[in-house]
Amino acid sequence: MKKMTLWLFCWVLFLSFSVPCSAHEASPSDPPTPGGVKSLEDRIKQLEEAMGRTAESVKWYKRIQFSGLIEVEAAYQENDFGDPVEPDEKSSDVDLATVELVCDAKIAAAVDGHVLIKYEDDELFVDEGFITLTGGNAFPVYLIAGRQYIPFGNFDSHFITDPNTLILGETNEGAVVAGYRLGGQMVDFSLGVFNSRADEASDDDTVDSFVTAIVVKPLERILFGGSYTSNLAGSDALSEVLVDADNLDSLVGGWSAFASIEFLERFFLIAEYVAAVDNFKAGELYAATDTNARRPSAWNLELGIELAEELEVAARYGGSDDGADFLPESQYGAVISWRVFENTNLALEYLHDKYEDDVQEADTLTAQLAVEF
Repeated sequence: MKKMTLWLFCWVLFLSFSVPCSAHEASPSDPPTPGGVKSLEDRIKQLEEAMGRTAESVKWYKRIQFSGLIEVEAAYQENDFGDPVEPDEKSSDVDLATVELVCDAKIAAAVDGHVLIKYEDDELFVDEGFITLTGGNAFPVYLIAGRQYIPFGNFDSHFITDPNTLILGETNEGAVVAGYRLGGQMVDFSLGVFNSRADEASDDDTVDSFVTAIVVKPLERILFGGSYTSNLAGSDALSEVLVDADNLDSLVGGWSAFASIEFLERFFLIAEYVAAVDNFKAGELYAATDTNARRPSAWNLELGIELAEELEVAARYGGSDDGADFLPESQYGAVISWRVFENTNLALEYLHDKYEDDVQEADTLTAQLAVEF
């Protein structure tokens, strides 16, 4: 079955390359990104829209904008375990993966409200809810207060499946983030504080973590930057694999660096690295019986090619260090993304994951149909 799955994927990939190429011009009907990944670039774009939005009417319903996203996914996976005693596994499923409903409101000339309600993993919750205060173009400062994705990492991707960098570093918290935009859109510097899910032993439950980031956009198609968080253990996924999130020996910071480049109007390169700046003590991560001090890191490299105005193919190589069975040690694959109709995207993805010490290998084929409104 594995060989047939790989053969099918390669055949679809071959067919995609047979489509004539044409240069692409951005349009309002660009398809939703596979996987719905919220990158730092998306967050900056959202901020730009808040700065540029005007309160044109005193009527409340004319100052509110609604948008949304629906993703349906079908997946087939084969798991090959290194232990001969443990039997290999196969699984498949079709399900509603994600629903997002977004409300943006222009409260006043310098005040915006943003709410994102999300359905994921059979749960309905408020994913984002914050107020943005902006100084306008004459005084390009801003303040974002509320539940938000802190500005750590970029996490841009062409794929349905989240990159390892996002799994390691993405952090959604109640936070206050202040920033300054230098040279219009060229440089964005931000600094924020939040109360993390992870704390040192005997620490009070206080706002004692911070994040800082700088993003540079020297040209329209080039974006790069870096960020630092004082508490990497507080990320959404990493906090779930802590043995005791309230009794760490010390807080471990994290740093990230990324670059996103578009060239020749049809090639897209994404590179990112996220890592802890110090070791977690033995037994703090993954399992109390783990005798190794852990310093997790992750990387993601993607190259995308626009074959036609409605068709894109991309390849990924990623991996991690000190990821145990939390992150794959190596990951590679490809994805085909096709804009079927306006704001409607169909993607087919294949990924191969190999974990530390050869404990497990996984082959996953995922199809996603997404609409954005």
